[in-house]
Amino acid sequence: MRTLALFATLAMSIGISIPASAADQLQAAADALAARGFTGEVLSSAGERHVIGITVPQRWTLGSFTKQVVSVAAAKLVEEGKVRWDDTLASRLPAFAGHPSGAVTLKELFQHTSGLASPHDGFADDAIPPYLARGRKGGVLAPCLAPPTGERGRFRYNNCDTIVAGAMLEAASGETIDSLLTRTVFRPAGMKHTRFARPGEIVAFSASKDQIDVAGYGASGGLLGTADDIVRFDNALMAGKLVGEAQRKLLWQGEPSLGYVALGVWSFPATLKGCKDEVMLVERRGDVDGTQVRNIIAPALGRALVMLTPNPDFDYGEIWQGAGASYDLASAAFCQ
Repeated sequence: MRTLALFATLAMSIGISIPASAADQLQAAADALAARGFTGEVLSSAGERHVIGITVPQRWTLGSFTKQVVSVAAAKLVEEGKVRWDDTLASRLPAFAGHPSGAVTLKELFQHTSGLASPHDGFADDAIPPYLARGRKGGVLAPCLAPPTGERGRFRYNNCDTIVAGAMLEAASGETIDSLLTRTVFRPAGMKHTRFARPGEIVAFSASKDQIDVAGYGASGGLLGTADDIVRFDNALMAGKLVGEAQRKLLWQGEPSLGYVALGVWSFPATLKGCKDEVMLVERRGDVDGTQVRNIIAPALGRALVMLTPNPDFDYGEIWQGAGASYDLASAAFCQ
């Protein structure tokens, strides 16, 4: 684990002054994290970094953080007038013309209330569905075009939602999803190390090695990148460099009846240790091929916290329960 002296050096190098009490608080939280069996990397938007028990890879598997990035790209296209949140699948994708889910909207896809078929339907939890298998064949939309297996309007987490949303954005913009994210997110945020996994690429800390092809996740979870790039994304988003206030507010509008899901993220009020009042948090989780990601933003405080671990069994806990690793780290990062 890195020492307080290293944190002080890092903070000074980027022009941030960290009070000793704040550094002590973060050190204690990191110590507790290690005691729970955490290995990985923790980085705050203030520049405090902990690396515990690993060598940081060139790029982490970012999993469903990809969904958060794609939702911001969608909001940018809405600002540009190229797409609307109430655009339907059938209006953008000919493959959905006459489909039972043709009236589903772009907004519903990002809320996971589409009812679309899931690419994991019919497969055991430990099985690898065809869209993730190496040497897979068929179009990326193929598993999503099956008859719907969920109830429209009811929350059900589903990778097909963002796979289809990505296809809608490509159709609306005339750009590939890769080019679209580069133009609307990566470049303006200064994210120099984030990209989609390449077909057949063996990713860092892969739990499946030669079985899962992370590239198959596409717009639902195919990004690779660094903790620093996630923080750059968070800071640029909070600063209004990616989308304006109106779209950012919509992206972060959690719906209590749906478990506080917003658009590509969850947004909810939290009671944290050391904060006098409730803190509104925006959270995005990822879990792909053995790597778990947590990206937590506290917009009103202008702060963010990123946690990555190659341990698929590590329990981050639930912030809303007032205990656990995420709760302790968020309290230390946001309530100094």
